Amino acid sequence: MKHFGALYLFEWKKLLGKKIVWISFLLGILISSLSLSAPLLGNYYLDGTCMGTNYEMYQTDKTYAKALGGRKIDQRLLEETITAYRKIPETETLGIHYMATEEYQKYARPYDEIFIFIRRMTGMPVSEIMRSWQPSETDLYAKRRSYQTSLWEDWRLSVGEMDFWRQCEDQIKTPYLYEEHKRYHVILSNFQVAGLFVLLLTAICLSGIFTDEHTRKTDQIVLCSPLGKAKLYLAKIAVGISFSAASATLYWLFVLIVTRCLYGTNGCQAAFQLLDGPNANPVTCGQAVLIAYGNMLAAAIIISVFVMVLSELLKSSIATLAMVTGLLLLSTFFRVPNQYRVLAQIWDWLPWSFLAPRNVFGAYTISVFGRYFTPWQAVPVIYLAAGALIAALGKRIYQRFQVSGR
Repeated sequence: MKHFGALYLFEWKKLLGKKIVWISFLLGILISSLSLSAPLLGNYYLDGTCMGTNYEMYQTDKTYAKALGGRKIDQRLLEETITAYRKIPETETLGIHYMATEEYQKYARPYDEIFIFIRRMTGMPVSEIMRSWQPSETDLYAKRRSYQTSLWEDWRLSVGEMDFWRQCEDQIKTPYLYEEHKRYHVILSNFQVAGLFVLLLTAICLSGIFTDEHTRKTDQIVLCSPLGKAKLYLAKIAVGISFSAASATLYWLFVLIVTRCLYGTNGCQAAFQLLDGPNANPVTCGQAVLIAYGNMLAAAIIISVFVMVLSELLKSSIATLAMVTGLLLLSTFFRVPNQYRVLAQIWDWLPWSFLAPRNVFGAYTISVFGRYFTPWQAVPVIYLAAGALIAALGKRIYQRFQVSGR
């Protein structure tokens, strides 16, 4: 173990000595800072008229949201919300957006969060909610169930999966208790960006951990060590996994600190359904953030192993980086249609596609001996098992190359 520790520290020293590692990390932090603070930057325009800065708008909305904090989204609050919104005059003939009216600013805006919640829960258009829907707590949650079922059918869920999610629904207490949750909305809205950054950083920094010695023709010198090929390979793999895990953790801590400074700490105990109305995962916003980080960590680990083994197979860091970058970009522009259920699930669960809230907290499940597991429960286990298999394959590739030599 002493010799392995020396190899491990030596590989860390080589990795941290690369300028690309620090440049990539700092650039990612800068981009993320801008992404997390974007909702507060610039001015807010409506129908070509500046309504104020986005920061001022946020402060006003936050004050109204805090005033609603602790209230149940029940019959009384629904009636108050719809009554306030129906004070807004018909705006179609006026040629302006309803949010530009004085009535909206005075009466309806304090209930804006509840109105948005109704839309998320039911999928109804704004005009229907404002003009024809009769506020009813029973009808609201019934419409949510109906909307939920229609989505499940569209996603081609099995009868067993639907029953499983209905059981999860029974664990969610209704009516929901409202809590201001802007911080968690921003974190999860930026989760896909965060995930892509961590995976890209991993690919950039680890694609040369094996190939540098091949391209510099120093591999034979390094392997003259009496410690053996197996220990050197394990040291490199261990450093790659440690680097990806450390990068994901540091980046996630950065996100938590920045959002706390910008948006406060409210919303940890808020129901996740305040962010995603039809979702049946019985978790709070705080739990959802922890789950998202855990899945990002698992994805970073398997990508690190995949990148290192692929680079050893291709003997080219550039080709490896190009392939992984292409897969990451493809995941942002392409999705398999829901009608191809099996292919859609496989694609959504691949590391370069998975790191989006719609997939981590998605409705696709996996059944093991009659028990159903959600994506955020099953995928990390699958990744760790797949990572071990890829690492074992990579060991054979690494050792075979050294035996044949050049």
